[in-house]
Amino acid sequence: MTEITTVDNYVSGVFVPPSTKEYLDVLNPANAQIIGRVGLSTSSDVDAAVAAALEAFGGWSSRTIKQRASIMMKFHALVEKHAEELAKLIVLENGKNLTEALADVAKGNETVEWACGLPQLAAGNCLRVSGQVSCTDRRDPLGVVAS
Repeated sequence: MTEITTVDNYVSGVFVPPSTKEYLDVLNPANAQIIGRVGLSTSSDVDAAVAAALEAFGGWSSRTIKQRASIMMKFHALVEKHAEELAKLIVLENGKNLTEALADVAKGNETVEWACGLPQLAAGNCLRVSGQVSCTDRRDPLGVVAS
């Protein structure tokens, strides 16, 4: 039997137990064995995480798009490096075979590749619409999302 991992909320760079101190068992659908536990959070737990994210947002949004893309490139490399390990977790949690799970990891990493290309995608267009008027496209970070 594999080690059972308990997953808490990740807030401000540290794992924080849910205020309920309650956890939900995560089962392997193939054999119904417990493979992990995830915290059952409350709306106040989410509010605390959102507040921390809003605080961090200033630092993130002040980075240049090139700096943000660089961080995403490092994340992309980590996903590639750990693709098999991630796929094995998907197999345990979802009951997929390894080939399907590896495809899931690769598909997710395609999204990261897209984010790495943002400096080119969000370069912006400037259109001179009349003698003294120009319109410029700009892409700015919008803020925090909780799910």
